[in-house]
Amino acid sequence: MPSVRKGLAHMSSRSLAAAGLTVVAVASMSTVTGGAPAAAATAPTPAVSVVSRPAAAPAAPVVPGSAGSFAGLRLAAAVTTLSPVTISTSLSSAARSAYLGPYLSGMVVDRASGSVLWSHRAARTRMPASTQKVLTAFTVLQTVPGSDRIETRALSSRANPGNLYLRGGGDPTLTSSRLGVLARSVAARLKGQGRTNVALYVDDTAFPRPSLATGWKRSYISGREVQWVRGLTLAGYRGADGTMAAGSAFRAHLKANGIAVRTLARGAAPAGRTEVGVTRSPRIGSIVGTMLRVSDNDQAEYLLRYAALQDGRFPTWSAALAHQRSVLAKAGVPTGGYRVYDGSGLSRSNRMPVRTLTSVIGKLHADPSDRAVVFAPGAMPRAGQTGTLRTRYRIAATRCAAGRVIAKTGTLNDVVALAGVARGVDGRDRIFAFLENGRRETVAARNAVDALAAVTVGCRR
Repeated sequence: MPSVRKGLAHMSSRSLAAAGLTVVAVASMSTVTGGAPAAAATAPTPAVSVVSRPAAAPAAPVVPGSAGSFAGLRLAAAVTTLSPVTISTSLSSAARSAYLGPYLSGMVVDRASGSVLWSHRAARTRMPASTQKVLTAFTVLQTVPGSDRIETRALSSRANPGNLYLRGGGDPTLTSSRLGVLARSVAARLKGQGRTNVALYVDDTAFPRPSLATGWKRSYISGREVQWVRGLTLAGYRGADGTMAAGSAFRAHLKANGIAVRTLARGAAPAGRTEVGVTRSPRIGSIVGTMLRVSDNDQAEYLLRYAALQDGRFPTWSAALAHQRSVLAKAGVPTGGYRVYDGSGLSRSNRMPVRTLTSVIGKLHADPSDRAVVFAPGAMPRAGQTGTLRTRYRIAATRCAAGRVIAKTGTLNDVVALAGVARGVDGRDRIFAFLENGRRETVAARNAVDALAAVTVGCRR
C-alpha cells in the first residue's frame, strides 16, 4: 500500500512546487451561524487544494468509459499524473476544512490496483445516512436477477368465486394507474363468468405487520420520509394504511369497469384459489437504479425485504438484515464495526466503517452486470447532472468535477455522506467514501465533502 512521506505535509509552497505540486488557495467565505444552513451559492469552500501540475498538451482526449460508467467523458485539461502522495496530501489538506472537523471518516482506493490512497479516521464508524442504500442495492443484486419483476395478483376463491383477493408481493412501485389496467382485465374475466359483483379482500401477508425500525423516529412516518412497510401498498403513499389505500383504488377501478364491490376488507387469500389477473413491476434493476438516483426510502425498505423473501425468509426486520449480512459475508466484504437496522439509512442507530462502503462500491463497479445497473446513466447520481447530485458541483471549488463523480449521497440533520467512483483527470477510476457526522451546517459540510471528491478527481482551478 502506498505510503505518504512524513515530511511532505509540512513542506512549504516553494518546496511543493519544486516537487511538481501546485498549491491552489481558495478564498474562505463567511461562516455559517445559527441553526439555518447557508444558501448553496454562498456556502464556504475548502481553504487549500494541492494538485499535480499538468504538462502542456493539445486538445483534451476523450476518456474511455468503464462499461458506460463514464462513456463520452472529455477531459477538461491535459492528462495529469496523480501520484498516491499527491492525492493523499491534497485530501489531507482539504479534510482540514472547518466545516468537516473531527467527525469525518474517509477512504480513497485505486480501483484497478486496490491500493488504499488515503485513509482518514477509517477505524471510526459513522452514521451512513442514505449511502446505506448502496449496501441495499448490493444485497438485492446478489439475490435477485435484475430482470425479475415483482408481481401483484388478483385471485378468486375456488370455494367461493364471489370472493376476490388482491395479493401483494412487496412491490413499492404499484400505482393506481397499474391497478386500473389490472381492474380492466379482471372485470372482463369476471363478466365472462357472469359475475358483476364481488367481495374484495386485500392481502399484505407477504410481509409481516409493519413496525418502526430501530433508530427510526416516528416523525419519519408522519413527516413523509418513508411509509409503513407492508406486503401491499400504493407507490408513494403517505398515510395510516397503504394496503387499504391500494384496495380502495382497485375497488374504484373495478366499479368503473362494471364490477360492484360489496365488501372491502383485509384478508389472506385461501390456498384454494385461481389467478384472474396480474400486474408486474418494472425490472428489479430499474427499481434499484431509481432508488439510488432519487434516494427513495420506500423502495430501499421494500427491496431489502423482497430480497430476503426471495431467499426463503419471512422478511421481518431482523431476517432481512440477517440476509444482508450473509450476502456481505459470502462476498468477502469487511464488516467489522458495521451495525445496520434498516435499508434506507434513516436509522440513527446505523453505523458504517468506510472500508465496508468502499468494498461494496468496488465490487459493484467490478462486476459488469452490477455496474450496468448501478452506474447506468439513470441510476447512481452524477455530479452536477442527475439525481441528488444534479444541483451540486456548481461552485468554483467543485465545478471541475462535474460529470466525473458518480456517487450516492446521504443527508440527515447532522450527517453528510458521499460514496462512489471518481474518474481522475489521469483517466483512472478511484473509489471513495466520505462520512461526516456531527455538523449541523449541512450546506457548508456538503460543499466541503464535494470538494474532497473533486480533489480525488485531481481538479485544479
